[in-house]
Amino acid sequence: MEPHEQSWVRLPLDGAFNVRELGGYPVANGDQTKFHRFLRADSLGRLTAWDAQFLYDYGVRAVVDLRDTSEVEDFPDQVIAADVAYANTPLLGFNIADARAVEQMVFETDFSMDMVYRTILENYEAIRACFRFIADAPPGCVLFHCSVGKDRTGILAMLLLSLAGVDKWDIVADYVQTRPNLMRDEIFALDWHDASNESFRASMESSADVIEHAYDLVELEHGGVESYLLECGVPDEVVASVRRRLLL
Repeated sequence: MEPHEQSWVRLPLDGAFNVRELGGYPVANGDQTKFHRFLRADSLGRLTAWDAQFLYDYGVRAVVDLRDTSEVEDFPDQVIAADVAYANTPLLGFNIADARAVEQMVFETDFSMDMVYRTILENYEAIRACFRFIADAPPGCVLFHCSVGKDRTGILAMLLLSLAGVDKWDIVADYVQTRPNLMRDEIFALDWHDASNESFRASMESSADVIEHAYDLVELEHGGVESYLLECGVPDEVVASVRRRLLL
């Protein structure tokens, strides 16, 4: 079996460090989420030609870029292939990995990651657009990403896994893997170990309680992921299509 035909937990790429599967999680009736259907990822701006070919061979046929327009302009994705569908659907109006933006928010507001995640979840228009694009995407694997693959990507991964019936604690476990994966990136690791970079570490730590709080928010304030998506204006047929993509 060729490497691209295998089902990876974390994909072995040279220019991206947090590209991983949503496949392999247990759901009801002894089933599991399917491999080669969804990948969550960090930035694709440093993909090598080998990486791009690997992702294409793995089955990637659509990319959802969750970053703000300015991030996309400053650090555009490397194109995987000409026939890979692409959508830029910003979930947040700033880059949480940008220490300067975070410091400004801390100065101006009662900043917390819980507040950031609530803001993402309240972006109904963008959530609706993401699910519509996924439902209409060509057959194959859908890759979705932001800057480091933690916050915006983490929220969409939470919604997708929850929709498939993955339990809360597997969703939490999926989230917390982000920071260990990113430590393989020399640039990220240097920033992390910089003693003066406290705001960076505060925003980049993938703590279990942050995604747990976001999960509970959807459950307690919206009655679960399907009710939440209905409030976002996602049609029933789109919800069903996305669920099928995860499970069938």
